[in-house]
Amino acid sequence: MLREDRQRISFNASSMRALSVRLNQQIAQALCDGMRITGLAEASELSRWTIRTIGLSSEDLLPSGLPAGQHLAVISQLTSELAELEESKAILEESRLTLMAAARRLGVMDDYELAALSGLQRDTVQKMTGCRRPETGVLPA
Repeated sequence: MLREDRQRISFNASSMRALSVRLNQQIAQALCDGMRITGLAEASELSRWTIRTIGLSSEDLLPSGLPAGQHLAVISQLTSELAELEESKAILEESRLTLMAAARRLGVMDDYELAALSGLQRDTVQKMTGCRRPETGVLPA
């Protein structure tokens, strides 16, 4: 189950990166077509500073001639898709945490097995499950 969650989280992250790139390209094109930063910030739910930064990082665009309404519709759609992916990611990460904590509490798997199945570092597993055991051979102070 942890391995499946790891794969879904990885796929989700890849999808989020691709959508973020598309959103940034669409915002940059809208700016190139003369749209105002404030309107784009509202449609994308990003700060004006972020919109300005996206615009400054995209220098080699030519005006596309698309109407503002079409830009806003695409940007709103991409923003809602990103929000859905973020919600899905949060659910998957919560599920992973619950599984790891239960496995650790029941003693079904040790930290190394949990780390291998979840794709996380052993220290991260310990922090996430809220249980840090002393290293072998280390005497408590």
